[in-house]
Amino acid sequence: MELRVLRYFLTIVETGSVTKAAEEVRVAQPSLSRQLRGLETSLGMTLFDRGGKQLVLTAAGRRFLPLARDLVARADAAEAAVGALAAGRAMRITVAAPPTTITDVIAPFLATWGPEDPLVTVQAESPAHAYQALARGADVAVSSAPPRRRFAGLPVARLPLWAYVRADHAWADRDRVTIEELAAEPLIVLTPAHGTRRILDHAVQDADASYDIVLECDTPHVAQAMAASGHGIAVVSDDPRFDLHPLLILDGAGEPLQIHLHAAWDAGHYALRSIEAFATGLARFCVEQYGPQVTARG
Repeated sequence: MELRVLRYFLTIVETGSVTKAAEEVRVAQPSLSRQLRGLETSLGMTLFDRGGKQLVLTAAGRRFLPLARDLVARADAAEAAVGALAAGRAMRITVAAPPTTITDVIAPFLATWGPEDPLVTVQAESPAHAYQALARGADVAVSSAPPRRRFAGLPVARLPLWAYVRADHAWADRDRVTIEELAAEPLIVLTPAHGTRRILDHAVQDADASYDIVLECDTPHVAQAMAASGHGIAVVSDDPRFDLHPLLILDGAGEPLQIHLHAAWDAGHYALRSIEAFATGLARFCVEQYGPQVTARG
C-alpha cells in the first residue's frame, strides 16, 4: 500500500469523481482508475459503489476512510519532523526549571508564542538539579545555579530579590530597604536549597549582621502567604501575591540583591536553532517584562 495511492483515494472521496480527482492530482484518468483498483485488490475490499454517476463509498470504504486519513496525516507529520530535524529545529522542546521560574517567567513567555512555534513541556526541578534533567531527556534547563562548562548556554536575566511586606507595614510607602534594616526584622525565608536564601545569607554575612528566622519555607508561595498573614517579612524572588508590597533589598554597597538565571543545553543537541531561539527569546522577554535593569551580563 503506497502513500501516493492513499492520497489519490482521499482526493477521489473529496471530489466524488475519478475525473475530477485526476485533474486535481494531475494524473491521467485511466492510470488513476487502475491504481484505485489496485488498492482495492491489495486490501481485499471494494471501496466505492460505481453504480451511479458519482462514486459513493461502500460500507467497507467508509470504515477504511478514517484509517487512510490517519496514515496520510502521520506520514505528513513525520515528513515535517524530519525536515525540522535537518534544519536544526524541533517540533517539541522539554524545559527543566524550578517551579518559581516556570510560573513567573517561562509560562508567561510561552503565552506570547504562536501556533507556528514548537510545543513546550516543562519539568519542575530544584535549582541544584535542573541541569541533571538534561541527562534525562530535557532539551534545555533554566536555573539560578551556574551551569557546568561542558554545557552550552547563555545568561538569561538578573532578577531582584524582594522583601515583601503587608500594606499596613511601616515600610509600605518605600520601594527599597537596606540589608542592615532587613536583618533587624523577623524574616520568612526559603530553605538553604534555594538560591535566594543563599544570596540573602551572603549579603547578611558581608554586612557583618545576623537575622532572626520566623519560618523556613520550601515554596515561595507559602512564604508570601505567611507574610500576608502578618508573621513577618518574606524574602523571595517571586512576583508579588496576596496584595503584598515589594521592596528592593540593597547590599552594603547600595546595589540591589539579584538572582541570576542561566539557560543551558547540550552543545551537540540536534535542535540547536530551536533551543537557542528559546533561550534568547526568554532573555528578551525578561527585559520586556521587568525592565532593562534585569538584562543579563555575558
